[in-house]
Amino acid sequence: MELLVVLAVLGALVALLLPAVQAARETARQIECKNNIKQLAIACHAHHDVHGTFPTGGWGWYWVGDADRGFGKNQPGGWIYNTLPYYEHYSLYGLASDGDADTARRQQRLGAAQIIQTPLSVINCPSRRANTVFPMVNNEGGDSGYFNSITPEKAGRSDYAMNSGHVYDEWPDWQLGQGPDDYRAARVWNAAGYWGGEQSSLFRSAEGSLHMSGISYERSMVELRHVVDGASQTYLLGEKHVPVEHYETGINKGDNETWCTGFNNDNYRRTGRLVNGRIIEATPLPDTELGVEASTSRFGSAHPDGWNVAFCDGSVHKLSYDIDWQIHRDLGNREDGEANDQVTLVAF
Repeated sequence: MELLVVLAVLGALVALLLPAVQAARETARQIECKNNIKQLAIACHAHHDVHGTFPTGGWGWYWVGDADRGFGKNQPGGWIYNTLPYYEHYSLYGLASDGDADTARRQQRLGAAQIIQTPLSVINCPSRRANTVFPMVNNEGGDSGYFNSITPEKAGRSDYAMNSGHVYDEWPDWQLGQGPDDYRAARVWNAAGYWGGEQSSLFRSAEGSLHMSGISYERSMVELRHVVDGASQTYLLGEKHVPVEHYETGINKGDNETWCTGFNNDNYRRTGRLVNGRIIEATPLPDTELGVEASTSRFGSAHPDGWNVAFCDGSVHKLSYDIDWQIHRDLGNREDGEANDQVTLVAF
């Protein structure tokens, strides 16, 4: 009888302590997540200090980084690839090189594949999933998958996304979204203006309002002076939404490529949706929220009590999932003229 009483007391203590232990672990994971975002924001500013712009957005979902093509419009890789040298991964950045900016020889393609298969702790939220590689199940690019890389069976992924604005986080047109087929075709695209960012209907609305209103997108060259609304009033980067059921599958269309691709919703997210000519809500989502329209384009996180975001001034905040949709929309637009002092009310 005494043994049963002792066991009952121990069981009650475990039941009381277990939630506290789990809460402490989640608090530690959230601190690590916020630190990751802070380091990424610092890297983006270091890039700006050296090159005069925030990291460019690259070319499309079938392109990865190429170290021979610099840090501007001619770089096919996206924002995470372009910041590698600024958090002490220059050797990884340099693997995607064959010494020739106009080719992608086997040496470069093998090096790029090695980059794709390298998980980075700085882009991993420990509350979501392990820092490892996951299946590549949806890529139909060139003969070998990516246009300038051998396509491996597994890839590292990012839990963070750059703010591309309040309208697009990839091009709605399939050909524009994948980018040119090779470097020779890219020269034709330059001459003919096939790039989405050079088409007025995509870059600006008929009324002249800015569609590419974020900090990084296809071939972007955004400077801090372009953030007219103020650095403390504009998102830089934050956590992205990934449904719980697809953390490891590679099936979700907002998480099916890799962290070093160009402009697409794996690594870019938006704060609004263009539907029938109107911008409507695209508020952030917890990963447990399923079946929501345009979920693959939204910010969000694995944390139950909010999502972490860095602003263009480098500050990092946790914001509520219940943030007003118009405030959230405007914080994704660098020059809409809206001052959102209310954002302090939802930071916690």
